[in-house]
Amino acid sequence: MRRSKRLQVVLDLAKRKEDEVLKALQVAQGSLMSQKQKLQELTQYQRDYQQSLREAYQTHATAESCATYQHFLAQVGDAIEQQQQTVALAEHQFDNVRKHWLTLHEKQQGMGSLIDRFKYEEDKELDKKEQKMIDELSQRKRP
Repeated sequence: MRRSKRLQVVLDLAKRKEDEVLKALQVAQGSLMSQKQKLQELTQYQRDYQQSLREAYQTHATAESCATYQHFLAQVGDAIEQQQQTVALAEHQFDNVRKHWLTLHEKQQGMGSLIDRFKYEEDKELDKKEQKMIDELSQRKRP
């Protein structure tokens, strides 16, 4: 069996592994986008609530009402901090999976190039053998 054929099996396995990691990368990217979206929603909610608090101050709301707004804003701030940590973790996971995929992709590309080179060398060798046979046959026919 030719070297290129034997390596093709290994290349097929490498492609399958790369495809699996690519799917994991897509999942990690989706998770990251989802977490970033949640963070944006919390931040927008915080801004809206801060505006409501300013309006409450302007309308001379009770001290208790303002304290409730401030307490709730503090809770939203805590939720934002937690969500920022979640986003950072999702970014880290995405980067790790991306690096792993990139490593596999580069190995697979290198293996593909090696197989191409082997095929070229094998074809060249086969051409030489065929030419030698043709030359030998043409030598036999001459008197």
